Amino acid sequence: MDKILNPALVVLFSIVWSSAFIVGKLALSSIGVFTLLTERFLLSAIILAPFCIRHLPVLFQTRTILLGLTLGLMNNALYLGLTFSALMTVRPELVVVVVSCAPFITMVAAFALGLDRVDGHKIAGTTLGFLGVVMISGIGTPARPDPVGLSFAIAGTVAFSLATVLFRGKARRLPIVPVNFWQSVAGVLALAPIAMARGETFALPSATAMFAISYLAIGVTIGGMALWLLLIRKSGAATASSYHLLNPFIGIVLSHVVFDRPIRSIDVLGAGLIALALSWTTRVRRRAASVR
Repeated sequence: MDKILNPALVVLFSIVWSSAFIVGKLALSSIGVFTLLTERFLLSAIILAPFCIRHLPVLFQTRTILLGLTLGLMNNALYLGLTFSALMTVRPELVVVVVSCAPFITMVAAFALGLDRVDGHKIAGTTLGFLGVVMISGIGTPARPDPVGLSFAIAGTVAFSLATVLFRGKARRLPIVPVNFWQSVAGVLALAPIAMARGETFALPSATAMFAISYLAIGVTIGGMALWLLLIRKSGAATASSYHLLNPFIGIVLSHVVFDRPIRSIDVLGAGLIALALSWTTRVRRRAASVR
């Protein structure tokens, strides 16, 4: 059953996660970055609140609150706040390449903390997959990226990678719903003051922005994050992080559907390298698990 379920979860996760950048890009023409994210996390917190009732003893434990808020600051405020800001001045495909470096950072951090074993096969597989990402994203184009925007994307990726390792090491036994609730609360508390300081308004958004906020809150913040935390539990921080290597190709397919962006032959070749890398990495992990 896992042979079918696990790949299905990975593909579904990649579609949901990648669609956030497509939907977010649609909304940013009519709403500020930090207003969009604040309203997204406020809506997700409101929706999650009733589902937290069955977890009341755990919900208000100091450990749950601190870990949830910390993860929220790293995932929702830093990672998304910085990467969405980077999209304003840096080509989206370059931001995707930077974010796809997360497996490297995650492997190093997980290995340093003794949470995951990193071997040559996993490093080689991730490197091969990242090569596919670079091919898809066209990083060799002559346009020079904005250094500030690029720095935002790098810093956001580091925050996301460290949050991945933190959840694996500290919160893997906690129910996902309370952790996700406090993550959303942290996003609101951290990003709302920034939106106000930047002069962004919280007036009634356009229909496009309302759709984006609803989809990002329900589909991505609740659904996507739940899938992500589940994959970390099932696969480990380093292996789960390698699943992000699928996101650039999924993003290109979604861009083709939404923005009519052409799909090039190099995109297909890069996707093949990514699929090979993911197959190699996960096969090595299954062999190691069967030996144990």
